[in-house]
Amino acid sequence: MATPKELVSAIARETGVPEPTVIVHDRNLAEVGLRTPAMRGRGVSRVTFQDAANLIIAVAGSRNVKDSAATVREYALLPASKPLIFGVGQETITRGSTFGDALAALLEAVPASADSFSGEDGDWVTVSLFGPDPRAVIEIMRRGEELSTREYAKSRKRGDPSPTFADLQFISRFTQITIGHVGTLVAG
Repeated sequence: MATPKELVSAIARETGVPEPTVIVHDRNLAEVGLRTPAMRGRGVSRVTFQDAANLIIAVAGSRNVKDSAATVREYALLPASKPLIFGVGQETITRGSTFGDALAALLEAVPASADSFSGEDGDWVTVSLFGPDPRAVIEIMRRGEELSTREYAKSRKRGDPSPTFADLQFISRFTQITIGHVGTLVAG
């Protein structure tokens, strides 16, 4: 398992975001309990897949570094159109009822299937975060299968006000490359 410092370095390297910026995102998340607390003394702190998912969401989805925690709270809890289903050996695992859980599940699953994601004709994953109205999409393409798309957006109930229309939209995307490298680091 990785330390918080190793996680910060890996996410900075894979996303191209400057390490000092990722450090501030990580600190912001730790201060509000969205990352496993650091150990004191001789203990070595270790991060979880959920810690890594939260930091990736903060880095990819925050327009301002001061908004890290609010961004994670908004995006991580977005409900899924349908959950992710993984085949692990003879077992079928269902995860991803929220975007945060789905990203944590991918961080666990992609490194375990690293061979299937290699090469030009390999499997691929694309994760997109949209704003300013929080929404996310995960696309997974496996060899010999149809494209699998999972959408994550706020549930709208009858009588809820419509989201404010904004002509400006931002999109942050990353792929199985970031997911695989960060997931492998966290898995140890």
